[in-house]
Amino acid sequence: MSDRKLKVLAISGSVRSDSVNTALLETLKNVSSDNFIVEIYEHLAELPIFNQDLEGENIPDFVAELGRSVSEADAVLISTPEYNGAIPGGLKNLLDWGSRPWGKGAFSGKPVAVIGASPSEYGASRAVAMTYTILEAMSATVINRKLTVGNAPDRVAVGGEIIDEMVAKSLSDVLEGLEIAVENLTPVSQ
Repeated sequence: MSDRKLKVLAISGSVRSDSVNTALLETLKNVSSDNFIVEIYEHLAELPIFNQDLEGENIPDFVAELGRSVSEADAVLISTPEYNGAIPGGLKNLLDWGSRPWGKGAFSGKPVAVIGASPSEYGASRAVAMTYTILEAMSATVINRKLTVGNAPDRVAVGGEIIDEMVAKSLSDVLEGLEIAVENLTPVSQ
């Protein structure tokens, strides 16, 4: 890739203060090379429930900011918990807003990776698969480098400290996959 740094928007599907999914994204800053700028999205809780009546000129400020953040990023990395065998409502709401206007949403064509962490041994695997399916329906360019972290409180430290080298290596692999996806979508200069 060029000397330009890849801007990755990292989105946690959890709003909990001690979220292992947010901690997993904070770890990105410690495992990413100098090729990346990682920005963590922090307004999931402020997004209003999706409502088509609020589109267009009525679009809420936090929704417009979400669209700008996704559009300005080279790639997106989503980390989702699993609630009752599915993705959390707040993350689904963010994805609904990000898919609008239909066919021209901010995620359309955007390279995206999906990871997840959970206290269970399954590591949010159903939520990761579900998020992957939703993103494909939104026409995102979803890379096939998923990561699920089971027993996450023992493997991921709040604040981004690396406590499990296997998780750190897997995160690096996901970032590499995003870098390749961005490179493949970037036109070659003549």
